[in-house]
Amino acid sequence: MLDQPIQHPSAWSAEQIHNDTSWRLALSATEQAEALHALQGVLDAGIDLLDITPENFRLPNLGPRLDAVIDDIEGGRGFALLCDVPIEGLSPDALEKLFWGLAAHIGYAEPQDASGKRLHHVQAEFSFKDEASATQHFATSTTRGYQTNIELDFHGDGSDALFFLCHRKGKTGGLSRLASAITAFNQILSARPDLALELQKPYAFDARGELGPEHAFQMIPIYSYYRGYLNILYKRGYIDLAQHLPGAEQMTPAMREAVDLLDRTIRAPGNAYSFMMEPGEILIANNYNILHSRTVFEDHDEPARKRHMLRIWSTLRRNRRPLPPALQRAREFKASAARRRALGDAT
Repeated sequence: MLDQPIQHPSAWSAEQIHNDTSWRLALSATEQAEALHALQGVLDAGIDLLDITPENFRLPNLGPRLDAVIDDIEGGRGFALLCDVPIEGLSPDALEKLFWGLAAHIGYAEPQDASGKRLHHVQAEFSFKDEASATQHFATSTTRGYQTNIELDFHGDGSDALFFLCHRKGKTGGLSRLASAITAFNQILSARPDLALELQKPYAFDARGELGPEHAFQMIPIYSYYRGYLNILYKRGYIDLAQHLPGAEQMTPAMREAVDLLDRTIRAPGNAYSFMMEPGEILIANNYNILHSRTVFEDHDEPARKRHMLRIWSTLRRNRRPLPPALQRAREFKASAARRRALGDAT
């Protein structure tokens, strides 16, 4: 168990992110034209989405810049925002292929659920007027938070990095929020070292039906320290839901106190950074040291104007960290673990 603070570029504060906007990477007119040319090439050739690679989605100038983003994601602050991606006027098929082609220069897209889908459309399939009605729905379904309009608690997704493409904003609300899990750990370690240790014990997480009927939950530490890397897997809502599942290990009072402190620490104004994603922006974030959330939003009435994001979970093409054994078997990271084995990574 880790009992020392982590010194790392991903241990940032909201003020640092506000003052240093180098994480916003705007595509130039030349890079936009190159991306659209690559897109037209795969469309003309009839290349299927899953078959798009850096070799057939050629970006001679933009490609090296995208490759450099890997070092921002793993080893740097942990996230980046591509701005001015040329999405205006694209058909749904072309939009997917442009997003996939750009992401392919950074990583390998992985399955996001039991069905094996590698690209998700994030929209409010269910809208709730208040938190109480949403809580009741979650307790009797396998709906995941991203399928609703409710505020999402800070959490991490699966694989090495998540990619979000903003296609349309909602009518109001829907701010994106980021927080450093490393900063939160360091602060908890300083204030309550006993609870920092509690967060490194296994917790039961509701698997939301993704692991089959025999595995309703999974036991994973929130923080895992392995070979010099501190990793997080955190979904407070799924931890709370798991407490009602048969056979799930119950949180001790100390474990509950630890996650309550983690929630408060992550949400603290000095730690959480909020911003509005605009159409044509792609957020890329490390899932091992960056947590993200979204505020509640109100959607437009017209279907064609409703909030719409596209999401990819990805294993980085290089500079991959070793995964702790617990994360190698977690539903969120098992595809990245398999990819690492296929690529010959040391475990």
